[in-house]
Amino acid sequence: MLESSTPTGASAAADSPASAEANQDHAANPVPAGLRERKKQQTRLRIIEVGLDLCDARGFDATTVEQIANAADISPRTINRYFDSKEDIVLGPIKDFGATVAETLRGLPVTGNELDTLRQAFLRTIDRAIDGNDELVSFRQFQQMQRILRSSPSVSARSLEHADHKSIAIAEVIAERLHTEPESVQVRLIVGAWQLIGQLGMECSVEMFDEGDPTAAAMAGRAAFLSTYDEFVRIVCIPQASETH
Repeated sequence: MLESSTPTGASAAADSPASAEANQDHAANPVPAGLRERKKQQTRLRIIEVGLDLCDARGFDATTVEQIANAADISPRTINRYFDSKEDIVLGPIKDFGATVAETLRGLPVTGNELDTLRQAFLRTIDRAIDGNDELVSFRQFQQMQRILRSSPSVSARSLEHADHKSIAIAEVIAERLHTEPESVQVRLIVGAWQLIGQLGMECSVEMFDEGDPTAAAMAGRAAFLSTYDEFVRIVCIPQASETH
């Protein structure tokens, strides 16, 4: 059941129960592909928006799927078509942010320094979130999600799997650009370094998730990420001392 804090399947999996039911419903009611996908995306984003607002205001455990459905003007069954657990609703921004970074990276030129290009893709995505006009990436929603995550053990636990899916999406694009496999050492080192930089940057600017202006908070988070990235590059580029024989 959706109300359970235990997820019933990976949210990113194409064959999840929610995805399968949604596909069956669309097959029975054919709509032009472009319009159908836009309507699905709008519904999904509306569920995430309402879920974050309610869970942030009332608390994750105190918010029910029925309340989210009522506020979004849809049925609980519709929510069940899009999300396998209530945790997946409030963690939706992770998937969208990762997908946006991956697609931005795919459009950048190959320079031979994929970590730096990934940095550029990440910063461009942050800038889109700061702008506030992008329906897929919103720093305000990211703030809400982080507050809920920090207050709910079940959401925190589930977020690890969502983070893995985000990294997989990025690794696949890097592998395409390097003409190798996502599991190659080269790709894993790049993604691993990026994860470390992002995690440390976030830990060093936890105040950006407090109440306040999302734009100012996003700029502070952006600066923290850049500072952490620059320090990482400085450390790994220190020349090795000559061995004494």
